[in-house]
Amino acid sequence: MPDNKKSDSPIGIIIKSRLEEMERSQPWLARQVHKCTNTINGIIRGRFNPSEELLEKLSTVLSVDFSVLSEAVKRGDESSG
Repeated sequence: MPDNKKSDSPIGIIIKSRLEEMERSQPWLARQVHKCTNTINGIIRGRFNPSEELLEKLSTVLSVDFSVLSEAVKRGDESSG
């Protein structure tokens, strides 16, 4: 199980879980979606919200349904609001 810190956002928990299941890293994910590692880490920590286009890429690369990621972003917005 990934080390989910209290500061991880709902989408961050999903991303970290999938990366662990896939035995992949944040830098690997960043390369797959053509973003820098800081962007991926910022999404995981809830500092940044991914665009719809980036959510689609994350969904494809991580094999997670788009709606699951989209709902996680909304939950993060509600908890930080």
